[in-house]
Amino acid sequence: MFGFVRIDTGRPPSLALLAAVTALAFCALHIVVPVLPLLVGVFAESPAHVQLVLTLYLAGIAGGQLVYGPLSDRFGRRPVLIAGLLAFLVGTLICGFAGSIAALVFGRVLEGVGACAGIVLGRAIIRDVYEREAAARGLAIVMMAMTLAPAISPAIGAYLAEWVGWRAIFAVLGILGAIVLGLTVARLNETNAHPTRVDFVGMAGAFISLMRSPQFVGFALCSACTSASWFTFIASAPHILADAMGEPPSTYGLMILLPMATYMLGNAGAARFAPRLGSLRLLLLGRVIAFTAATALALCYLWVGLGVWALFLPVAFCEIGDGLSQPAVMAAGLSIQPRLAGTASGLMGFLQMAVAALGTFVVALLPYPIAVSMIAVVGGFIVLALGSGIFALRRSNSGSMPDAPPLRLRREESA
Repeated sequence: MFGFVRIDTGRPPSLALLAAVTALAFCALHIVVPVLPLLVGVFAESPAHVQLVLTLYLAGIAGGQLVYGPLSDRFGRRPVLIAGLLAFLVGTLICGFAGSIAALVFGRVLEGVGACAGIVLGRAIIRDVYEREAAARGLAIVMMAMTLAPAISPAIGAYLAEWVGWRAIFAVLGILGAIVLGLTVARLNETNAHPTRVDFVGMAGAFISLMRSPQFVGFALCSACTSASWFTFIASAPHILADAMGEPPSTYGLMILLPMATYMLGNAGAARFAPRLGSLRLLLLGRVIAFTAATALALCYLWVGLGVWALFLPVAFCEIGDGLSQPAVMAAGLSIQPRLAGTASGLMGFLQMAVAALGTFVVALLPYPIAVSMIAVVGGFIVLALGSGIFALRRSNSGSMPDAPPLRLRREESA
């Protein structure tokens, strides 16, 4: 398949199936965001309570980052992935019939925990089946194939809510989840040829070893705060559009395409200029661009207030910076202790989602207008990301920090 060198584990898994398994989590994440303001009225709840629909979904993904890998090492990729997809379907069913915000939030937690199996195990299965260089190519193909999911799902969710009703979103997610589960059961063979026992002591030791490295902590916090600034924005923007501007959910679904496109533009710039500038310079350049754009957003609000374009255009420039820096900071973080690269990847992914969940919750609790809260929290995370990146760079030197060229990663793949 695709000319790859394959390890003999039986019938090779379909890259299209692995892309679908991975994309399901991000489709379920983004498709609900445009209707958060509607749910405030539907359930007569405060925005802070409704925000848990997104916050605890992210928390579920965060927790799964740490456990699915070890579980699949012990029990196999196939049964753990099937269990995760079943949990996703049960959670989606609960969401679709939820009569209260508590039931909806509970269902979203199950969705997040279940969907995370696809994020973690899709990559693990490719690494099982293909040798190192071929695995890199396979991962790239999967990521390219699934880039469309978070880009188009907000618009799909918005129009479903406007034309049919918000419960239709979960009907669509249920259908998609059932199709992916059916194909997984029918077509995915076990790829973990050598199951191993779960070594909790070794895992804890690896986490402690990484957290004792100031460089790793700096890069991990830079990556986590960068992700948190984005997720805080997408959690807040629908409320700003609906409450302050009177816009329908479809406005968010269409406008969010702009920063997503500029993020990919930043990724392309990282791939092009990495050999010339080096990944660490790209990291700093990206964070400075994001800081400048966040400053412009705050000044725009103070001087003229926020319109649709005044809200999304500065964020689009901010995402150019994120696209430049996130691949670089991930590459730098994984280079601290190469023998622990897998553990470092899981830990950085956990921190990204955990800090993002915190940001989406805090922004709803602040006693200020939602636009002010968003600018404050997003700006705060961007400042922290810049500061953490500078701290990590200062602790680095040419002898201890390889200047590896950054990989072209989507935002969610870095999780």
